Amino acid sequence: MDVVKLGSIILCVYFCTCNLGFCKVINDKTPDGSSGSSESFGSLSRLDNLTADLLADYGPNVRPVCPGQETIPVTVDLAVRQLITLNEPEQTVQFNVWMRLGWVDCHLKWNPDDYNGTKSVVLPIDLIWKPDITLYESISEEFYGFEKFRAHIYADGHVTYNFPSKIEALCPVSVAKFPYDSQICSLMFGSWSYNGFELDVSTKHGAGDLSSVKENVEWIIEKIPAVRHELYYGCCPEPYPDVTFYINLKRKPGYYVTNILIPSLLVTLVAGLGFFLPADSGEKVGLELTVMLAMSVFQLLIADHLPPSADETPWISSFFSFTMILSGGSSCWQVLVLNLHHRGDRPMPDWLKFYVLKLLGRLTYVDVPRVKPVYVTESQPKCDKSLAKIFNILDKNRKYKEEELGNTSSISLSEQETEIAENSELWISLALMVDRIGMMVFFLSLSIGCGYIFNRIQSVE
Repeated sequence: MDVVKLGSIILCVYFCTCNLGFCKVINDKTPDGSSGSSESFGSLSRLDNLTADLLADYGPNVRPVCPGQETIPVTVDLAVRQLITLNEPEQTVQFNVWMRLGWVDCHLKWNPDDYNGTKSVVLPIDLIWKPDITLYESISEEFYGFEKFRAHIYADGHVTYNFPSKIEALCPVSVAKFPYDSQICSLMFGSWSYNGFELDVSTKHGAGDLSSVKENVEWIIEKIPAVRHELYYGCCPEPYPDVTFYINLKRKPGYYVTNILIPSLLVTLVAGLGFFLPADSGEKVGLELTVMLAMSVFQLLIADHLPPSADETPWISSFFSFTMILSGGSSCWQVLVLNLHHRGDRPMPDWLKFYVLKLLGRLTYVDVPRVKPVYVTESQPKCDKSLAKIFNILDKNRKYKEEELGNTSSISLSEQETEIAENSELWISLALMVDRIGMMVFFLSLSIGCGYIFNRIQSVE
């Protein structure tokens, strides 16, 4: 009997507390029979009451102004989730970001004790006022996400609005150091309608958040400093504050080094092999022209990735232009070599034979064929020219007398055929010397030019 009375007392207490609104649902069932809810009916009703009280006579289209709070502080922060693309020819960039806005609305305050300790509420953003924060460099038609998500409202009037967005903005690209370049894309956020006396735009953390960023295959996001500016425009006398995020990007050069730089260097070195080909092969000029075409293809590939800027020239474009000029010069040089090589039936001038040929032979380590003796030598620079002519005439007369006497056993060809053979040998030797000089000039120019161009990478700011 005592047990029955005790049970009745417990039931009475239970129903009384439920009528007072403090009863919690003791199982996992919601009022409509679904599972998973643990809220009380009283809490739900108080949230409804709180929402109704906050939005009663509230105008979401009017800036909230209260006595002593004419200027509304607004904080703008940014978390970069992913760099989608950086279009260098068009100089535009796309980011996937998480925007974090905060402001104070003096019309959205309440006493938590009046609503059972409720300190915050989540409402759709279109039900409350929001600052018209705009990305000044945006080239898209809308600020995605700004009108679609929910805001957290706290009892002291603070409002935080976090939402994901995809932004597309202008980003001037500096290509002087491509592909070892770094870029800075600035994103300027500010109010479009309200001046600095109405909205005080600032940043809360002083830098963008990179804790959740996803890695990009071509770029590394190094840092995102944030700077607050206060600018005056020609339209209005009031200041307009803004927060600018400077996103520092650094390119990963591995792809371009492997697929463009190394192959172009190898092709340029192949151009030097044209000087080792014999003149009778017929491929000396063709090889140089092939190298020129290959370098022009590499230059076109690079041009597709760069903006058409007249302010600065990428060092890699200078390198390709230099190698093309070098290959063109080598082609002209090979034409000269072939022209000299096939001059067998033309007599070589004495000044070329006795002075230039010997000097080039010493420089290029090419043996000079035996030529007729000359009496004006380097050891006798002041010899009388008329006397030298006499000696030459005497030498010819001696040779003619030997032929008349029958001393021609050492000469197997006629005098004309011998002279043609000697001239041909001299021209071939001269062509070989000129070819070797061209090879030395080619590799020397290539080394100096590459050193100068690659040094520009360090000197360009």
